[in-house]
Amino acid sequence: MNRFFIGWISFLLVVGIQTGALAEGPVKIGVVDVKEFQEKSIAFQKIRNELQGKFQSLQKKLEDEKNALLKLEEDYRKQSMMLSLDAKGDKRSELEKKRRYYKYLYEDLSEQMKDAERDATRRILKELEGVVQKIADDEGYMLILERSTPGLVFVDSTLNITDQVTKAYDRTHQQQQ
Repeated sequence: MNRFFIGWISFLLVVGIQTGALAEGPVKIGVVDVKEFQEKSIAFQKIRNELQGKFQSLQKKLEDEKNALLKLEEDYRKQSMMLSLDAKGDKRSELEKKRRYYKYLYEDLSEQMKDAERDATRRILKELEGVVQKIADDEGYMLILERSTPGLVFVDSTLNITDQVTKAYDRTHQQQQ
């Protein structure tokens, strides 16, 4: 129901823009496919690779900690029969402490990754919005939609400006470096 409502509002906006703009001349509409942008943009791929590198380093740190915990558990099982009650208690305490630390580390690293992804996504979308705005201003677009907009069922390929946006975004990143 909500998607239907949003689709109708989008349709009415387009129709309203067209009728108001008919006096001014032809209405120029464009569509950007963000998934296609993500696949084709060199700058986006670089950011994605940086995030994956960070993720892999955090994953390695977590894996090392997990291996240390498994080794400690194995040592405890092997030595359990030979240890005194006090030594057993100390080993069990050390093992529980290590398990808590591993759980804490897992949650902390997961949160760090979510934060890094969220920050990168926010930054990319803001930059992409600026690129799209510049293209709209320079070329006189009245409306530029995202391909996955609810209610947008069909788009003629002539309206697709994803390649143009991708090239402009990549140029912007090359100039920043």
